[in-house]
Amino acid sequence: MKPEKGVFIGQRKDRMGARLLMMLTCIRLAEDFDTSYRVNWFPKGADAPELDQPQELFSQEWMDEHFLSTESFDALGENSLPIWSFQGDATPDRLISHLNSGRSVVVEEGFEVLAFQWEDIEQIRPRYREFIHKIGFTDEIRTIMEKADAKLSGKGVSAYHIRRGDILNGLPWKHTTWPAKIEPEELYAAHLGKNAGCAAIMFSDQPELVARFQVQFPHLMQMSDIADLSSLTRAQRDFLELYTMSRADQLIAPYVSAFSMAAARISGQQGKVFRDVLNEDEVKRANEQVIARLHRGPEEFLNLSEAAHIYAKASFYLHGLGAGDRAEEALELVQPLMDAGSDNAFLPLLQALNYFYLNRWAEALEMTEAAFENPHIWPEDFAVVTALQAAIFGGQKKRWKAAQVFSRAFWTKPMRPDVIIFGSRLLYREQIAQRAMPPMDWVMQKAIRRPWFNYNAHVAQRKVLGRPPCNFDLILLDWASLSVDQRARRLTSNRSRLQTLADGLESSTQLPEDVCISREDPRFEGVQSLLRLHLGDTSLAQSLDIARKVAKRLPDNPLYLKRLAELYEKDGDFVNGRLAMADALACDPGNPFLVFAMGQYLERNGAEEQGQNQIIQAGELDDNTAAIQGEAGRIYLQRGEKQNARVHLSKAHALCPTLKRYSNQLKRAGGK
Repeated sequence: MKPEKGVFIGQRKDRMGARLLMMLTCIRLAEDFDTSYRVNWFPKGADAPELDQPQELFSQEWMDEHFLSTESFDALGENSLPIWSFQGDATPDRLISHLNSGRSVVVEEGFEVLAFQWEDIEQIRPRYREFIHKIGFTDEIRTIMEKADAKLSGKGVSAYHIRRGDILNGLPWKHTTWPAKIEPEELYAAHLGKNAGCAAIMFSDQPELVARFQVQFPHLMQMSDIADLSSLTRAQRDFLELYTMSRADQLIAPYVSAFSMAAARISGQQGKVFRDVLNEDEVKRANEQVIARLHRGPEEFLNLSEAAHIYAKASFYLHGLGAGDRAEEALELVQPLMDAGSDNAFLPLLQALNYFYLNRWAEALEMTEAAFENPHIWPEDFAVVTALQAAIFGGQKKRWKAAQVFSRAFWTKPMRPDVIIFGSRLLYREQIAQRAMPPMDWVMQKAIRRPWFNYNAHVAQRKVLGRPPCNFDLILLDWASLSVDQRARRLTSNRSRLQTLADGLESSTQLPEDVCISREDPRFEGVQSLLRLHLGDTSLAQSLDIARKVAKRLPDNPLYLKRLAELYEKDGDFVNGRLAMADALACDPGNPFLVFAMGQYLERNGAEEQGQNQIIQAGELDDNTAAIQGEAGRIYLQRGEKQNARVHLSKAHALCPTLKRYSNQLKRAGGK
């Protein structure tokens, strides 16, 4: 008997926009692969309480046909595969075979129009606009949808989305910056003024802003001009605003907004950003108007937090390429906000950067301390402040202090662009004491560069560096276990990061003569071989052979002996691995990083107690590395020695106060 055909099962754990797009994708797939679809509306771990009453949106008849119970989902899910497992296929054959065998496909894609390699996404995208009508909404919802269609569809309307609300005023979001989610009002006004004769509608989670725009642009519509939603639930309002937004002929919004992004996808179009609809002069003029408003003071904004966030956005323009030297002006814009009592945790960081650009080290240092004192500072910003402070110490020629502080920043967030930029500056200027860092090849580290970052960071990159930044993934290649950032630890499984390292290694042979690396250099061979192994381009046996030759040519360099030990371990040769690790430690017996590496090696390979004792010894030798202190504390806690555990966990927590793991372990050890 032929099995019943498999279905597409859509599920998302987040909010309205992503769930809707997931359903539209399921409708599309079911239509194209001649099957049906189901929706798991209540997946485990869902985080959207406003959507817990789906009957507010969907008819009972439609839900009875398409919604899955937990039991039904579990049954169908047993033999299902995720949709992404088919996206690398060159043909639809395997997917068709999978469905025909009665097995289902789980669809969790929620922000992009999905297309396979054998499909043309531009033919699929426009179809999404009509898919929304195949969902069984209630009569109440459908009535308002029809009003939106009648008012907007095909009328040349521009829709604008202004993201504000919780990220400006709510905890904890107000305490970090959102440059990709926020655009100043002046950019919206520039486009509205340029298209004054065209119909327009504006959406915002801060209605005061829409009201302010309507004074200047009376033709501007808002949702209440379509229908009164005041008596509806949050889920109903969210959906109807999103749907109405999708009916416009063009949607202009910040770079990153899940709400407007979903509306654009549902409409069958790509959303637009201001760079798409304003020319360079218009953008520049709008930005100068933003700065003029900031000069007039905080009272020009809805509240202090909005003013601080708009300043954060304006600072990218003030410090951008071609902007000239405007650090003094930027400094003057921040001070009134701080004097007025702004409590946004990121503001002292931005002011510290202004002082840094002006080489005013003492004031910059004072501002970094103010940033540290704010209990709401985000972990990423804490790492940036720490790296900035290291660069300040470097500017004051305090090399040991700079190295210690940079080390703390790096092990906290080693992939953060600002951290890498400041670390590169310290390295290029020889403002870092190498002994404070684990054994590494500083010549190779300085020579292997990476491209400039092309996404937002707090720091103005070219005001800090005159050449592309170093690629600090080279450190993580050998010392990832010292990082408390789990993403950073996964370097060897991230092909893109490994390839960027390999590209930087290749480029190191073409640098100026004083820093150029020769291909015949054993250090070049060692790094190249290790990268090729991780990329799958060479065998373990070949890498081991090269590592042995490199270690013989560099017998006093513990880094290459440690690498050799780990390759032996990978090959299952624990005896030779242990000998190589011992040789590495013999090069520098009191080095806490090498003692720690030996302890980890022993712990992994059958000598657990001996390895743990080595880790504890490393914790006694080291006073600046959270991961070492944390591991020593964990071992003592595991052994029931709470007093000793508190000593090390207190240090780990002080070194990395934003990491909850150490504070939680410290509490279990009886600390505060």
